[in-house]
Parts: sequence; C-alpha cells; structure tokens
Amino acid sequence: MAQSDQTIQNAAFPTVRADINDNLAAIYSQNSGASAPSTTVAFQPWVDTSSSPPVWKIRNAANSAWITVGVLDPTNFQVGGVAPIANGGTGQTTAIAALNALLPSQSGHSGDFLKSDGTNVDFAGAATGVALQVFTSNTTYTPTSGKVGFLVLCQGGGGGAGGSEDRASYYYGSSGGGAGGCSIRVYNTTEIGANAAVTVGGGGSGGGHTSDGSSGSNSTFNPAGTGTTLTGGGGGASTKFDGNLYYSAAGTGGGASGGQLNMSGQMGINTQSNPQRLAGEANGYNESNSGMKAAGGASFFAGGAGSGGNGSWSATDGTGGSGNAGVVMVLEF
Repeated sequence: MAQSDQTIQNAAFPTVRADINDNLAAIYSQNSGASAPSTTVAFQPWVDTSSSPPVWKIRNAANSAWITVGVLDPTNFQVGGVAPIANGGTGQTTAIAALNALLPSQSGHSGDFLKSDGTNVDFAGAATGVALQVFTSNTTYTPTSGKVGFLVLCQGGGGGAGGSEDRASYYYGSSGGGAGGCSIRVYNTTEIGANAAVTVGGGGSGGGHTSDGSSGSNSTFNPAGTGTTLTGGGGGASTKFDGNLYYSAAGTGGGASGGQLNMSGQMGINTQSNPQRLAGEANGYNESNSGMKAAGGASFFAGGAGSGGNGSWSATDGTGGSGNAGVVMVLEF
C-alpha cells in the first residue's frame, strides 16, 4: 500500500530517486490506503483499505468526489454503484425493482401473465375460467375478454328421409337420412382474431310419399384471425321408397374439413337391411311399431343435433322424417 503527493521534489539524487519510487509505488498499488489520497486528479484510482474486503474507487471527471467501482473480493466480486440497462445493468438497487425495470410496461396488465411469441415477451390476458357458447343460428361470434383458448365444434345438418307410397295392403318403409359431418379444432387468440363468422346448417326436410328427402346444409366457422375455417358438411338425403323396385337408397353421411379432428356423419340405415320391411299387419309389423322405421344416421351428438331423419314406415302414403339442424359450439378457456 502506498500513496504520494504526485510530485517529484527538486532535490539531490537520492531524494529524487526515493520520490520517484514513492510515486511508482502509489501507481502500482492504485493509491491504496485507509484514507483518500491528499492530492487527487480526475479519474485517479484509489483502493480504499479501510474495510475488508477493500473497495475500488475512481475520482470523477470533475475531481470532486469518488465513484465506487466495486468490492475487491476474489470469490464474490461486487460491482458498486448502479449500472443502467444500456450498460448491462438494471438501473435499480433491489431485486424486485430490477425485475420490473427489465419487464415490459405493466401498466394496465394487472392479473395478466408473460407470453412469448418466439422472439419477444409481452403481457397477455390470463384465463378467467371456462365458458360455453352454443349457436343454433347464423351469427358473428366475438371471443369473451380474457379467454386465451377456444375449442370449436362445427356440426353440419342432418339429411331428410324420403317418403313411401301406399302399395296394396302391405307396410313399406324408406331408408334413413345421413348425419352431418363434424369438425373440431382448438384455436389460440391469434388464430381466432377479433371475431368469427358462424353459419349453422339446417336439417334437410323429409320427402312426401312420392318425393326424396332433401340434404342437410353445411355449418361453418370462419375466424377473422389466422386460423383455418371449419366445415361440418350436411348429411345426404334418402330417396323415396320405390313401389316398383321395392327400394329406397339411404342418405350418405356429410364430410368435414379444417379441423384437427374431422368426422364424417353416419350413413342412414337402409330399409332393405330388414327383410320384414315389406310385411303384413297380421305379422305384428304395424305402423305403431316404431322400431320398424329405418333410423337416420347418427351424428357426433348421436340422435341429437345433425342426425339424419328417420325413414317412413306405413301401409299408406307416408312422409319421411326431417334431419336435425346442425350446431356450432365454442368452449372458451
């Protein structure tokens, strides 16, 4: 440890030499000492040994005060002062203040959480429980504030069944209509966007005794964001019971697209699958026996939304059953 007055005396050689050595020693030891050097200049270093471990200080540019650089501990070096973020610090002196300084602005984000887009982080709304919205008619869906995930189910309408006409004294039946298809997908907030156009497909009508049924309509869910459009296709209609051919073609199931899970609707039951579809009342297969009707195809909701219409079963002119309308459901979380 050494300090000097930074001046070489005008004296005899031994004295001058000693003075030079004192100044060199002060430079080599960073002017170390328990008290500050008596002579100071701007940017002069000083190792303050009044504490243990010692503290490294530098004179400021105005030569008016000492700036603490850090604590000289070989195993636990500590930077002194407060370094701004631009210089690799936080500009703060406590852990929580340092964290707050590094995070995006928290104003207006109470209860939110940090979310990364793969490059940067920002605050996003926290989930506020689970909610279910069910749509049975065309509309525009607007996400509930605070929801961050959306499970959407898009079910198409079921097809109607054809009718059957009176042929002699026997009972005749038409086949069932096909069920609508169902598409299911999970969206995030970016994929959903501000809203989504919802179209709910109607069920096909049943045909009169000389008419085929009509097909069900498609249901769609079209988000305004980057997400894929869902389509639950309408189920196909069955044909009328042909009294000459003794035949009725069952309705085919509707398709589905756009989902992470796409399920086609079930085909309607074919009336020819039961040999007793042409039977006399004496055999117990009269009109009151509902089990004789060829069932419509089952949808994702079984015999509910989007299922096909049941076939007609009668000894007289009969009308086929109508398919059930589709539905669009959004589970928000």
